[in-house]
Amino acid sequence: MLNPERGVFHFRDLRGLDSVAGLRDEGYTLIYGQALIDDYRARDIDQPLIDQLNESFAAVRSAGLKVLPRFYYATDIGEDDAPLGRVLSHIDQLKPVLEANADVIAVLHPGFVGAWGEWHSSTNDLTRPDSREQIFDALLQALPASRMTLARRPSHKLEAYGGPLTEETAFSGAPLSRIGHLNDCFLASEDDVGTYQLPGEKAYAAADSAFTPVGGETCGRNPPRSECASALAELSAHHFSFINTDYHPDVLDDWRSGGCFQTIACRLGYRFVVMEHESPEQIARGQPLSLRLRVFNDGYARAYNPRPVYLVLQQGEARRVAQLDADPRRWAPGEESEMCLEAKIPADLPPGDYQLGLWLPDASERLRDDPRYAIRLSSGAAWDGASGVNRLDTAVRVVE
Repeated sequence: MLNPERGVFHFRDLRGLDSVAGLRDEGYTLIYGQALIDDYRARDIDQPLIDQLNESFAAVRSAGLKVLPRFYYATDIGEDDAPLGRVLSHIDQLKPVLEANADVIAVLHPGFVGAWGEWHSSTNDLTRPDSREQIFDALLQALPASRMTLARRPSHKLEAYGGPLTEETAFSGAPLSRIGHLNDCFLASEDDVGTYQLPGEKAYAAADSAFTPVGGETCGRNPPRSECASALAELSAHHFSFINTDYHPDVLDDWRSGGCFQTIACRLGYRFVVMEHESPEQIARGQPLSLRLRVFNDGYARAYNPRPVYLVLQQGEARRVAQLDADPRRWAPGEESEMCLEAKIPADLPPGDYQLGLWLPDASERLRDDPRYAIRLSSGAAWDGASGVNRLDTAVRVVE
C-alpha cells in the first residue's frame, strides 16, 4: 500500500536525475537524493546548481514522490570536505531551494560532514561538538519550521540539545523536536559500525525515535543480527520510517529469503487502521457534528510531518469538508488513539443524505489536492484513489 513519507526508497542523483516517473508503480513514494557538491568546496553555490536542484525537485513532484536530500563533498575516507565557514555559507545559500521545495522534502539528511556526508572522517574537524551544533543550527534555520533533519549518531543530538523527547516536548518546533535519527549501517555489527559508541546511546535513540523520523540503510551481512528476527525487533524498537532497497543487497536478499521483507515494507512508518467510528444519524446544518474515532497504528513509527485531518461529506459528485482537531503525528505506533471530535456542518449545505469520509491530505497548498500525497488508511474505510478520501461505511442526514 502506497503512502507518503514512509516505506522503502531508491537511490537517485539530484544533480543528474534519471526518470522517476515509474517509481510509484514499483511501490515507491520516496527517493534518497544524493547531491555531491565537491566542485563547490572552494566557491559559493551558484545559479546553475540552484536551477539544477529546482528541476530535480520539480520532477519528483510531478512523479508523486518525496525526497530525502543529502548534500556532501567527499566520496571516500580521506577525501576533503569543506571548512566550517564554507559549510555554513552553503547551507544558507541553499535555504531558498529548501524553502521552495519543502513540500516534496520528507526529511533532510544532515550531510556536508566527512565521507559520503556521514558525519565521520572529516578533514576539517567538522565532527567537533561545537562544529556539529553550528551545522545542526544552520540546517534547522535553512529549513521551514515544518521540516526536520537527522543525526548520524544519537549522541550528536543528545550533546547538542538534550532529550530524549517525550509526549510533551515532541513536535514543539524546538530544535530537540526537529532532529531524527539516521543509521547508515543498521545491524552490521554490535554497535552498527560506530552508530552506538557511548553507554546509553542506543537506549536514548530508541526512546527519542518514538517521536521523530528514523531511516537509513544496511551496509553488510552480520548474521544472526542482520537476519529477520533481529531486523523485525529493531526496526520496531527504533521506529523506522524508511530504509534503502539499493543497499546492502546481501542483507536485503536475506530478508526476502527469510520471509520478512514484505512485512518490513508494509510496517515501515505509520499504518493507520480505523477500528471504530460513531456519529449521529441526523444533524442540522450549521451545527457541530460529533465523531468518535478510534484509530490503531500498526506501523513501526508515527507520521512525522504536520498533516491536517478533514471530515468529508459526500453526495454524488458534490463534496464538502470540515477540518477536525486531530493530529496524525500523535497516533503512536502499537497503540490505539481514541478521539472525540467535532466538525461544524456548513450552514449552506443543502439538506440530504451524505456519506462520511476522512481526508488526510498533504499540508502544503501545492500538494493538498493531489491524491497521491494523501494518507490511505489500511483498513476500516474504502479508499477513493481519485480524491484521496477514505470513505467510511456510514452516512448522515442533514436537515434544516
